[in-house]
Amino acid sequence: MQLYPTIHIKNGKCYNPAAGSDAKQNIFTSSPVKLAQIWEQAGASYIHIVDVDGAKMGFPAHDELIGEIVKAVSIPVQTGGGIRSIKDIDHMLTLGVTRVVCGTEAVRNTRFVEEALSAFGSDRFVPGIDAVNGMVAIEGRERLSKYNPIALTNGMGRYGVKTVIYTDIISSSLHKGPSIDNTRELVARTNVGIIYGGGISSLEDVEEISKLNVDGIIIATSLYNGTIDLKELIEIYEKGMTGNEKELFDPVSVTDRK
Repeated sequence: MQLYPTIHIKNGKCYNPAAGSDAKQNIFTSSPVKLAQIWEQAGASYIHIVDVDGAKMGFPAHDELIGEIVKAVSIPVQTGGGIRSIKDIDHMLTLGVTRVVCGTEAVRNTRFVEEALSAFGSDRFVPGIDAVNGMVAIEGRERLSKYNPIALTNGMGRYGVKTVIYTDIISSSLHKGPSIDNTRELVARTNVGIIYGGGISSLEDVEEISKLNVDGIIIATSLYNGTIDLKELIEIYEKGMTGNEKELFDPVSVTDRK
C-alpha cells in the first residue's frame, strides 16, 4: 500500500488545515521544500502536495515552488489544487511532477477527463473526489456538485480512469478518524483504485483503512502534529514489517531530523 505524506501550501508556506488559529500550526518547518526533504529522509517513496491557494483561486498559485520541491527530492511527487485545464496539467508535468490531481474540472466536465486521459494517460492524470454527506464538492470545496462519489467514480472508470483520490471532507476537518463505512462502500461498488485521505489520526486509523483494500493513504495533519511517526508507518505498511518486528522497532521522531 502506497503512503503519501502531504504538504499543504498556503501563502508560500506549509499549512496545517486542522490547526485553526494556531500560528505555529505544529508543522516542523515553514518551508515546503524543507518539509519534502524531511519526508524523504524519513523514508517516503512518494509525496502529495496540495496547492491550497490554487484550489480557492482556480489556477495553480504555487507552481514555481512545487517545481523547486520536485528538484529538491529524488522521489515522485503528485500535486493538485487549481488544476482546471489541459494546459495546467501539461505545465505541472513539465515541472517534473509525476502525477497531477484534478478535482473541480474533472467532476463537472467529462470531455476534460477524456482529453486528459488521451493526452497524458491514467498514470499521470488522477481525478480528485472530495465528498461531504454523500455528495461531491468542487471549487475548493466551496460548492456541491450533483454527483455522489460512487456514481461519479464508476462514470470516470468507464472513460478509462484507473485511480481516484477520495477525500472525506468532514473526517478531514474533524481529524477524529477516517470515514470507514463510506470508503468501504466506495471500494466495494467501484472498479477503480482508491487512494484515501481524511481524518487519519493514528496508526490504528491507518490499519482500519488498509483493511479496505485501498491503493494508498494520504496523511497530513497527524504527521504535522506528530501523532503518527512516518518512519514507523513506512516500515509497517510499505516494507511489510509485522509481528515481533513491530515490537522491536523503536521509532525515531521525524522532528529529530530537522
